Amino acid sequence: MRLTRRGFVAGVCALGSGCVGFGDSSTPTPRPDRDGDGAPDHADDYPGDERRAFRSFQWEGTATLEPGEFQAVALTNSERASGDFLDYEVSVHGETPVDCLVFERDAYDRYQDGARDVSVVSAYSRVGVTDASVTEQLARGEYLFALDYTDQSTAPGTAPVEVSITLELGEALATETE
Repeated sequence: MRLTRRGFVAGVCALGSGCVGFGDSSTPTPRPDRDGDGAPDHADDYPGDERRAFRSFQWEGTATLEPGEFQAVALTNSERASGDFLDYEVSVHGETPVDCLVFERDAYDRYQDGARDVSVVSAYSRVGVTDASVTEQLARGEYLFALDYTDQSTAPGTAPVEVSITLELGEALATETE
């Protein structure tokens, strides 16, 4: 029997579309997702935390602060941002405490200009610490995190202080809409 061109093309199309199989015994490779957040473990920055999946920002290092100094970093830059998790660990080398302060934008602007009576977001801030570990979901808005060695909340010592910090923003896989 002779195979026509039309028959050949129809057969190739059927094979290509998966209509015809010759004992195909392949099984899909499982993509483990231990925390069930929808991101497979191999692509999940937080495979053991179902609340977050991807790291969007990281600040890690050691800061030396003189009395009256602070170092700050922006946490979000959009009123539309949501689903971000703030995760930080701070360790002071020595016994002199520092403050880990999170400000809303307007309060930070006044703080940066020298005001020391401005409000902080207490849910994300820790004062008078030598060791702190915080993981919290950020509400919508623009925030700034400051390692503070001023008299905003806790009076600074008389000598410089060295602080180790790891700060991350982690995104949830799916954000809620309002």
